[in-house]
Amino acid sequence: MRALHIRDFDSRAVERNTKEALQLEVTSTPGGMPIRQTVLVIGGAEPGPVLLVSGGVHGDEYEGPLTITRLFHELQPADIKGTFVGLVVTNVPAFEAATRCSPIDGLNLARVFPGDVNGSVTMQIAHWMGEQLIGKADFYIDLHSSGSDMEMVQLAGYTLGDGPVAETRRRMAEAFRAQVTWAHTDQAAGRTLSYAMEHDIPAIYTECPASRRVSIPDVEVYQRGVRNVLRELGMLDGELEGEPSPYYFCGVGNTDTALPVSRSGYFIPAVELLEWVEANDLLGAVYDLAGNVLEEIRAPSAGYVGLRQLLPTINAGDTVFMLAERFEA
Repeated sequence: MRALHIRDFDSRAVERNTKEALQLEVTSTPGGMPIRQTVLVIGGAEPGPVLLVSGGVHGDEYEGPLTITRLFHELQPADIKGTFVGLVVTNVPAFEAATRCSPIDGLNLARVFPGDVNGSVTMQIAHWMGEQLIGKADFYIDLHSSGSDMEMVQLAGYTLGDGPVAETRRRMAEAFRAQVTWAHTDQAAGRTLSYAMEHDIPAIYTECPASRRVSIPDVEVYQRGVRNVLRELGMLDGELEGEPSPYYFCGVGNTDTALPVSRSGYFIPAVELLEWVEANDLLGAVYDLAGNVLEEIRAPSAGYVGLRQLLPTINAGDTVFMLAERFEA
């Protein structure tokens, strides 16, 4: 693979009819070892827009990286109008440690955008990703997959809004044809998608209920979904694959503001993902090790279960459930 500094890579200047795997140096560890991201680039036979697809923003999420490598081997320059840029693993230190956050500075890459070129490792990764990759793309897909501690429905999510950029976000999410299309009423700060929104770049993200493994069925949905987005954007010929999402949710979608617990203990859920619950229905409970109920978690309103905590070991303040309403256009 050819190596260069990320500041020297320009996705808008990729040559036509090319296909290349690159290593982009982003920063270095405190000990001076370089941190390099693998970027897979296809310069289509015909000119067109740039689509950026990223995986591994969290180091314990594996469907995104495999999706990108599979698409790189599947797609050929003759297939593409424009440029496909696949950032295989965004947060290399976290990926190598199999953790959600960086083991170097403890930061969550999905909370620190736009980052800081003079900051810690994670802040520098966010800075360069924003400046050189997201900021130079015409469209963006961020492939997530829940991580080790929680599970979310298989979804393509986008942020509601007015105007042509918001309309393109909607089209991209619906074209992805995941099990759930999730329309969010606002966009939390510090995310890859908030950076894209601030720069008027249409962007969507995905989730699926993974857990320290690679779910091949979800990878196949992700591959199909990215191909569908390429078709929706006019970058790939052909009809959309699969059926439209059978579930369409509306809600905030911010895992940081999901339902928390106030007691530490042994957590047992009482509901499944995609289950419809009514207000005050029992969602789960926290027990002590003698089997006594320390806390019951009940639904504050009616909705679908879109997220639930995966690990039985729970600490006060941890989020355990997220509910979503049916989308009403």
